Amino acid sequence: MLLQQLQIKHFRCFSSQEFTIQAPLVLIEGLNGSGKSSLLEALHYLCYLRSFRTAIPRELLHFGHDTFFLKAVVALEGHAHEIQVGFSGKKRLVKIDNKTVNSYKDLLHYYRVITVTEDDLALIHGGPQERRSFIDQAVLLNSPDVAPLLRSLRHTIESRNRALQSGIRDADYHTVLSEQLWELSSQVQQLRIAALAQIEQIARELLGLYEGEITITCHYAPKHASSSYADFSAEFPQLLEQELRYGRCLFGAHLDDIVINIKDKKSKQYASRGQQKLVVLLLKIAQIKQLLANQGPVLFLLDDFMTDFDQVRAERILTMLTGLPIQLIFTVPTSPTVLGAWLRDRGAQVIKLTH
Repeated sequence: MLLQQLQIKHFRCFSSQEFTIQAPLVLIEGLNGSGKSSLLEALHYLCYLRSFRTAIPRELLHFGHDTFFLKAVVALEGHAHEIQVGFSGKKRLVKIDNKTVNSYKDLLHYYRVITVTEDDLALIHGGPQERRSFIDQAVLLNSPDVAPLLRSLRHTIESRNRALQSGIRDADYHTVLSEQLWELSSQVQQLRIAALAQIEQIARELLGLYEGEITITCHYAPKHASSSYADFSAEFPQLLEQELRYGRCLFGAHLDDIVINIKDKKSKQYASRGQQKLVVLLLKIAQIKQLLANQGPVLFLLDDFMTDFDQVRAERILTMLTGLPIQLIFTVPTSPTVLGAWLRDRGAQVIKLTH
């Protein structure tokens, strides 16, 4: 899968611009504010239909405009496919080869993206939501058909929260919703645990090859763990009263977390910034290798993420990355950088942004 063309119109700092991509290794250079991150954001949006910087589409609009348009041409298995996303008002229109699509999973058959930015350090020092989003993304990319399951879980949580906030005390009604939430959570948890185990194994193998003195472990931590709904109900008989008092669900997969340890200690407290970035990057690379094995090619976007690595470690990681059968797009500042020089020496296509 190779990105060949990108058109951006009225998106972030771009009024209207087109890019032609001619290589599997791409280097985007530019001063701060020139649009490097916004270009990657556009590529990310075309896959996930959401930004990695904001959940509000209107914040993506170019100043003075109320619509934006993105188009990418992607070569997949020898065939070129055109992906278009337009946003106007509160409506979004998505087309693949000029045919309107309504399902997010349809996009994933043509175009898959993994992105790493400074904000991804929240995987280490952020809240549980950041880590759940990471593993849910991995599950969804590898198995697009689970999208309805994730939607059902979200809708059940919303319905149950509304009932709790309304103070409804009908025991039978709560039992139905609670059992539904437990069953859906159990299915999602099993998918997350399986995906996490595979990612952890790959990340540990990569560490063994390139960083023998460092170890990494990932542990899935459910809020409440029981073998069946009956056992769960018996173990937490007062939970409903607590939920009515707080007005929200106090159990379910939406409350779970992932514990990431480095050298058998919590990375949030004990890992240096460089070690944290290494762990995040290796988890992303492991996700890519998992995706390559289960689904197929992927585009990897790296937004100025390797500045904290020394030259030896950076070259190890770059050798690892360029050895993967994927397209890589890096952003770096305009000033000379070790990363920029390394990529140029290996034939990277250079795109310079000036505005």
